[in-house]
Amino acid sequence: MTTESNNRTEERASLRAAIDQTDANLVRTLVERRRLAETLGALKAGDGALVRDVERERAVLDRAVALGRQEGLDEGFVEKLFQLIIDDSLRRQRAGLDARVRTATLNEAKVAYLGGPGSYSQFAADAHFAGRYSAVMPVIQREFAGIFEAVEKGEADYGFAPIENTTTGGIVEVYDLLRDTRLKIAGEHHYRVEHCIVGKAHDLGTVRTVLGHPQALRQSQRFFARHPELKTRAVSSSTEALNEALTGKPDIAAVAGRDAARLFGLNVIDDSASDHPENYTRFVALAIDPEPASPLLSCKTSLVIVTSDAAGSLVSALDGFRKEGVNLTKLESRPIAGKPWQQMFFLDLDGHEEHPNVARALKNLHSHAVSVHSFGSYGSDRLEPAARGG
Repeated sequence: MTTESNNRTEERASLRAAIDQTDANLVRTLVERRRLAETLGALKAGDGALVRDVERERAVLDRAVALGRQEGLDEGFVEKLFQLIIDDSLRRQRAGLDARVRTATLNEAKVAYLGGPGSYSQFAADAHFAGRYSAVMPVIQREFAGIFEAVEKGEADYGFAPIENTTTGGIVEVYDLLRDTRLKIAGEHHYRVEHCIVGKAHDLGTVRTVLGHPQALRQSQRFFARHPELKTRAVSSSTEALNEALTGKPDIAAVAGRDAARLFGLNVIDDSASDHPENYTRFVALAIDPEPASPLLSCKTSLVIVTSDAAGSLVSALDGFRKEGVNLTKLESRPIAGKPWQQMFFLDLDGHEEHPNVARALKNLHSHAVSVHSFGSYGSDRLEPAARGG
């Protein structure tokens, strides 16, 4: 190796060391910013101020973009970066003020969810409860009914169940279980699902059978339509699919995420299995009579109502939300067991039950509905990002 080559090698090593040090400084700066934001959030809560201040968020974005522009940074890059930083701050503040089980001294939460290691539920639960508890102790279930039963019997502090997906809609089994439960909703989490075909094989040409949870297979129908040579088989959970892909023949694969493949030591054979790239599953945390979320949070409230079969009864029941400017984010009907052709309606609305306009709208709802059951108010997981002012 020539002297010139040695010099270039040393220069590259020096530059990489400097980049590593800059990255470490950047991480420490982000940690310090998070600490300051959490301290500010505690002060706001102590003063009875709302956690979210959209005007302040807009000012932060405008200032960051302006500073970046002066330094020659792309405006879109800076805006996206600071949106992520603001979102992290809001999530951290929400973790301390959201609904939670009344045994507030818990450092670990026992959480019942479907599947096991490598399941989408596991990754979503770990993400949701981070910041709320030091650890999640899984109480693994094989079916949705087991999640509810584990909490109702005191075997778990929380249940954690998927309730709807942006590709396939509401998960009817969970809605039907909610209809008859005494559990309340203590939080929500939107988890981005990126379906991959994973297994011991290195390419699709050697795969013959693909296993997956029924929901995962439904959300990958277009992929399998493009590959009619692949046989699909539904199993009870992603974990079961992963285990069989790991221990079975090389021609068996599973529908799962990248993180699951890494956890099981499997190859990502194809990363385009999702029917839609923006595929999110909404999970809800369930508990027995949890402490309600703080009204200082941006909240959702969930209800199930039954109206009479008189003409216009549903419109009259919901009209209070229109008059009070309360946004309904979901309205879904389900049949009432034992009462043919009668319907109940699941509602999600923006706002807390203690907010004056929501309370007035709910009073109107009670005066027109045959029955109203509230699942409580809890922190909204997805917030519309603040738009830049300039």
